[in-house]
Amino acid sequence: MSLKEKNSDSSVRKLELKNQTVFFKSAEYMSELEDESIDVVITSPPYNRGKTYSSDFGEFHNDKMVDTEYYSFLTTIWSECYRVAKSSALFFLNIGDSAGDQGKSEKVAKSAEKASWKRIQDIIWVKSFLGKGHYTPSGGNRRLNNLWEHIFLFAKNTKEYNIDSKAIGMPYTDKSNIGRYSDTDLRDPGNVWLIPYIKTTGATIKKGHEAPFPIGLPYKCIKMVPNAKTVLDPFGGTCSTLAASLKLGIRGYAYEKYPRVEVIKSRILEGEDYYESEENLIPHLELSLKLLSEMYSKMSLNIPLIKTKVAFTSFQILNEVLNKLHINNSFKLSLEKRIANYKFYVEKNNPQKSKYHQKKLNLGS
Repeated sequence: MSLKEKNSDSSVRKLELKNQTVFFKSAEYMSELEDESIDVVITSPPYNRGKTYSSDFGEFHNDKMVDTEYYSFLTTIWSECYRVAKSSALFFLNIGDSAGDQGKSEKVAKSAEKASWKRIQDIIWVKSFLGKGHYTPSGGNRRLNNLWEHIFLFAKNTKEYNIDSKAIGMPYTDKSNIGRYSDTDLRDPGNVWLIPYIKTTGATIKKGHEAPFPIGLPYKCIKMVPNAKTVLDPFGGTCSTLAASLKLGIRGYAYEKYPRVEVIKSRILEGEDYYESEENLIPHLELSLKLLSEMYSKMSLNIPLIKTKVAFTSFQILNEVLNKLHINNSFKLSLEKRIANYKFYVEKNNPQKSKYHQKKLNLGS
């Protein structure tokens, strides 16, 4: 880990941390990156809403340009991203609308199209839903609070890009669909993503960025790009994108003109401990399941025998939920034994049917 600061005109201050690099300059000209060298671009630009940024180098920026200047500035950045992007590259652009500037997100998307990026789809990032996550109240008595933001998906060449939706897939609720639509217990998650936002800043002069998105957002974006080797965030902020890159073992680059270096270091290293977790939308579900599991465990109740495929599937689902909640007690062990006994019974009585059954249900050993 090293922070390199040079004074020559041909070099730039930068942070190199593991396989991630942050250049402390504007991304208007990314001379450090070669043409067609980047697989994925992920960023959230400054929203131009009058927020003040400061750096460790004593520089301040008031994010309030004239609109025409703002969109022209963004197009310049997107053009540089287009230059360094491979022909198969994808660009994920996150931005939301506030109460006072409805429609800005669409204008930002248009600024990317002006730089030759081809719009593919709009992914909706749900920041808060049914009590999960945080949002800034802005509704008052004039409108409803806004709980989501856009992630506009662009491609450099519409004939050369691919996505792997199963890489970020979710399990089937109806397990009978396994084998019918897919060989594995994974389906396309769709273009509405619940990734709860956690508020991390609140001062007038921010510690790193006005609204750092959660690591889970760039993590999903990178995972769905097949064989990605390089990632770029032209508005690094706290560098959540590089935290996701670090977790996935991918070479990451970011540009940040107003850096808080220690904040960036800390954020990138958070990627090492990041793990995906499924969000349930029932208040107190985790607590209730843990409590019930402990009660059943202490009462030493016998779990009934599994006699049908329907019961077997239901027990499997319960076991998966308990696994995700990291519950491991005598009740959980008894549940696993019942599942194992049923699998053994099926294999013993009908080996051929068992092979087909396991393929359908995607069972482990």
